[in-house]
Amino acid sequence: MDEINDIIRKNKLKREKYVDGSSNTTSSYKENLPFKLKYAKNLISRVLITVIFVLGSIIFTNISEDNKALYQKYVLEDSLEFTKINELYQSVFGDVDIAKQDNNTDSEVVFGDVSYTNIEPFKNGVKLTVGMNEAISVITSGIVVFIGEKDDLGNTVIIQGNDGVDIWYSNITDTDISVYDYIEAGSILGSSNSEDIYLTINKDGEFINYEEYKASI
Repeated sequence: MDEINDIIRKNKLKREKYVDGSSNTTSSYKENLPFKLKYAKNLISRVLITVIFVLGSIIFTNISEDNKALYQKYVLEDSLEFTKINELYQSVFGDVDIAKQDNNTDSEVVFGDVSYTNIEPFKNGVKLTVGMNEAISVITSGIVVFIGEKDDLGNTVIIQGNDGVDIWYSNITDTDISVYDYIEAGSILGSSNSEDIYLTINKDGEFINYEEYKASI
């Protein structure tokens, strides 16, 4: 009789252990469910944005040659205002930030810096003396919206920051990035093509003084 009771007791302990283990597994799954749903939502949202943009671009450019010329100028040559696109998207589909990575939850603008020995006005921005082949870091986090040549500025990379400000990094070489890449403040953008680089800061079509912008962050 004692042996039977002992077997029953052991079986009961096994059942309790199994139930507890299942409960923990279910609990863990439920805890991870919001993260998985958020990831799926963000993925679907990005796909939806891409599809809408591509279809809209095809329809717009096929209407007329004038539309094709406008698309060439304002989309392929100039930079899209991703912060405004993001605000419009959020108002329609909810809060999904296309201008930041999922692991960046801080909405504050992070400010990096560029080391230089001399600064002077140049065209709509400034010329910074940094030294030959010096590594150039990104000032504010944002999306790469343009890579190419600009008149009298040389090879230029334009990054639209999370605050909606476009920063032009000119006379830059050895860049290993692509258009629409997201790049963090402080990351290495490339190197100087000579002893000087040019920085141009633009918001809503108006050029901003570099030192004033830096002080406002």
